[in-house]
Amino acid sequence: MLLRKREIELSELAESIADYYCPDGIVDPEKIADSIGITYSYGDYGNAFDGLIEQEAGKFHIFINIKNNSSNHVRSRFTFAHELGHYFIDEHRHALLNGKTPSHPSFTNFSSKNPVELEADHFASSLLLPENRIKKDCIKKPFNFKLIETLSAKYQTSITATVLKLMTIDKHPIMLVCSVNGRIKWFKYSHDFPFKWLKKPAGITPKFTLAGTYFSNKEKFEEELPLTANEWFENVRDSEIERPFFEKCIYADKHSFVLSIIWEK
Repeated sequence: MLLRKREIELSELAESIADYYCPDGIVDPEKIADSIGITYSYGDYGNAFDGLIEQEAGKFHIFINIKNNSSNHVRSRFTFAHELGHYFIDEHRHALLNGKTPSHPSFTNFSSKNPVELEADHFASSLLLPENRIKKDCIKKPFNFKLIETLSAKYQTSITATVLKLMTIDKHPIMLVCSVNGRIKWFKYSHDFPFKWLKKPAGITPKFTLAGTYFSNKEKFEEELPLTANEWFENVRDSEIERPFFEKCIYADKHSFVLSIIWEK
């Protein structure tokens, strides 16, 4: 997880770029690349990367892997924005120019623990979902999954990217948990989320959560449903065991994948 100060720096950088190059309407990564002279191409590069930025003689080129992005427009937009992050973030660009990083292959699956990739992910979500615009859209609106869907559709971003951006603007305490084959692959939470430790045994999706139910018997829940704090979280005080939360799951049967969005009622 990035430090809060760094998140703010990257958000402000990305938002200034979005406002300068795409002040109205949807933020277009291709338009930004064209404006600053970065060339780009789309191709099938197998499983080598989702996106890649290279530089030669001070010229930058972005590769977008259509194998991983072609069927998902919002994913390709995020991948492109992520690679732009490696250019606009000074430390990343200087490393490329100085040959410290000859190329920057990236996988935009939000599971990386590499600080450089985390920074580019944060930049990408802030570029595509500028904070000043998001805050206006959230005025006087309660937090629920419908709000996430509305923002995701408006800004052409994935549910995951949209929630990750909402985490940074203090709209509402939120946690995201990604589970694959009944095991937790990664989890992230807003700075103000009240619980930080998932239920033991560590790494196992808790049995009595919506995600756990899916892995037990493949039962899916289309709506957001209430749960209590002790179903997902460890070290819950007796006085907070019945503290009410909501869980909404996004399923991908092909990959035995569940994304749980958890927020306090």
